[in-house]
Amino acid sequence: MKEIALHILDIAENCIAAGGDRVVISVTDEASTNLQSIRIEDNGKGMSEEEISRATDPFYTSRTTRRVGMGIPLFRQHAEMTGGGLKIQSEKGVGTIVEATFHKSHPDRQPLGDLEGSWLLLVSSNPGIEWELICSSGAGDFSISTSEIRSALDLDNIRGTELTASLKRMIRNNLDELGLE
Repeated sequence: MKEIALHILDIAENCIAAGGDRVVISVTDEASTNLQSIRIEDNGKGMSEEEISRATDPFYTSRTTRRVGMGIPLFRQHAEMTGGGLKIQSEKGVGTIVEATFHKSHPDRQPLGDLEGSWLLLVSSNPGIEWELICSSGAGDFSISTSEIRSALDLDNIRGTELTASLKRMIRNNLDELGLE
């Protein structure tokens, strides 16, 4: 994967497969520590301690459609290449949190990429799920959620080229103001 947003998309799809109906994606830049952390949290079925320990093994997957699971192992590898890391917290019946930390100035850190496009793809493809995006840096905070969008625009479904294009521009403008890259 060439950008962090694609890792986020992949992990968020795991959240959907785990039966989560609420997924929160957080991106935080800490200038004082030169760290960028990516956190994906769901309220899905959760994992046992054994499943957590096996989740970073590329030859383990809980899916029956394939025999390997590269998403979390690649996410961990890319974080570790920058001197960062990955941790997973989970509880059966409660949900899972996957958090990766990257050293921002490391030459091997991938760019954040098209976070807004990835988030909007998840939103438009999975209308029954509550999605939230929370971004923060030393320059401020920004958040957006599907419930806020539905409420503000009196919509049941967040689809449509014009709406999606407008939301994409708004999110990108906020990411740029926060200096998230």
